[in-house]
Amino acid sequence: MQSQTHIEAWESSTHLLADRLLIQDWLRDLPWQVVAPEFLAQEAHLLPVVLQLDELEPPHRKEVQQQLAMSDPSKVAPAMLIGSDLSTGALARQLARHVTVTLSDGSHALLRLADPEVFIHLLWVLPLPHLASLCEAARQWSVPLMGEWFELQFDNRPEPAWDTLSEESSIALVNVGLVNDVLATLPEPGGIKELWRTGQQCNQWLCTAQTRFGLTDAADCVAFARHGVLLGNGFTHHPVLAPHLETAREIPGAYAQQTAPISQREWNRVIADIEQSSQKRNAS
Repeated sequence: MQSQTHIEAWESSTHLLADRLLIQDWLRDLPWQVVAPEFLAQEAHLLPVVLQLDELEPPHRKEVQQQLAMSDPSKVAPAMLIGSDLSTGALARQLARHVTVTLSDGSHALLRLADPEVFIHLLWVLPLPHLASLCEAARQWSVPLMGEWFELQFDNRPEPAWDTLSEESSIALVNVGLVNDVLATLPEPGGIKELWRTGQQCNQWLCTAQTRFGLTDAADCVAFARHGVLLGNGFTHHPVLAPHLETAREIPGAYAQQTAPISQREWNRVIADIEQSSQKRNAS
């Protein structure tokens, strides 16, 4: 992925793709085209929309550009820009095929593909044939993140497929919201690659929380994954934390609630203990 300015992203794009839930305060009279398969027509108000940029009147173009400007780097623009050779209607129909995806258990998940903070994780969550299928409607995608725009182009794409996801990919997809919750508690990544690495690490710790320790509460899972990323292996056995993990099996929410008040001084002792134990293991 290459970084680009907002203007470069705009000028190289033909359409805007937006998650309707993120643009509720935008102008209502823009020429939106709903991205909705027929069987979800009744849910169109929850589904993505596309907008052809060259159809915008000058005042509307200025308004949309202002909405996409990230003057605050901590805020993510609420839409993506894409370049496509398809008409707006054909683009919407092509993208509509990917609004839902079949998980490994046979259930169907709604894919928030137009939310930039979800889309960026799809690049490591989805297998390459699925990514090829999702992105085949456009030649170029510009994704806003961390105060910048990043251009995504797919070269040497594999044969596209939109079939049932594996169990591993299904779990990672379901966890994307929690991954972002964990990331929000961590130092900001130094770039896209670090974001992907940390996101995958968060997902691995979330899976450990859910399967090995039987945590069901979202706040517990987020707290556990945060501690895993920051402290590494060994924290689950520490006497300060282990009792709270055991309690959370019976009382959802207990781990997050009981570890939140721990002082920085006590955390420093926990970190020192874990490092000392790790050194002993490595020396033996």
